[in-house]
Amino acid sequence: MKISSILTEFSRTHNIADTMFALDIKNSKLPLGFSKVNKASERELILSSSLTAIKYSITSRKRWARKDPNTEISLSSEYHVWDYNDWPKFKFSPNDDLLKFGYEKKVSVEIPCMINPNWVGRFYLMIDNSRHIEPQELTKLYKDLSNIHYMIIQSKIEDINPFLDYGLIREIDIAILSMLANGYSRESIAKASYLSSRGVDYRIVQLKKKLCASNHSSLINSAYHNFLIK
Repeated sequence: MKISSILTEFSRTHNIADTMFALDIKNSKLPLGFSKVNKASERELILSSSLTAIKYSITSRKRWARKDPNTEISLSSEYHVWDYNDWPKFKFSPNDDLLKFGYEKKVSVEIPCMINPNWVGRFYLMIDNSRHIEPQELTKLYKDLSNIHYMIIQSKIEDINPFLDYGLIREIDIAILSMLANGYSRESIAKASYLSSRGVDYRIVQLKKKLCASNHSSLINSAYHNFLIK
């Protein structure tokens, strides 16, 4: 079954208009100075139950990701109801985009990643009525979302890697990591990558920072662990 169909079925079961999903990196595992909020508008590897939800996500993130305090709160919270009660009245707000696409409320839910403790799965529940998610519903929600999260990472892990989606790791970085893992010398990597030896050294230093690695061995291990190389 397609992931979009699974998300649609979950939404129907729980009386939710739409459901979206994205893999994320734990804040404690991000390189120093990196801001997920600043990159949120550029993310593309987001799964959804409908085209409407995708259109809303693109529109809202491009317009509001850096301005809406809920963005940062949601990226560091296990459960967050996006609230616009304090937004200045009579001023265009993220809530207007919610209403424009037929939603009344957005809730984000964080699920621990089962295959990588440095990642989390983040679901966005789009609600089109005034219903509240009652406390007794949360246990069932978390259970169902955990199951969906497991199905997604089993079938789509290489397509939704957050290191790639945030632009932290690029194709040339993956090529360098793969060559390092296969024992290539610095000179060989430079020749294959059309870089100078110093250019290779610089990229390796940056990769160590991004993957929280202290040496070549831990860098390669981290690359494997984060599904950047096979």
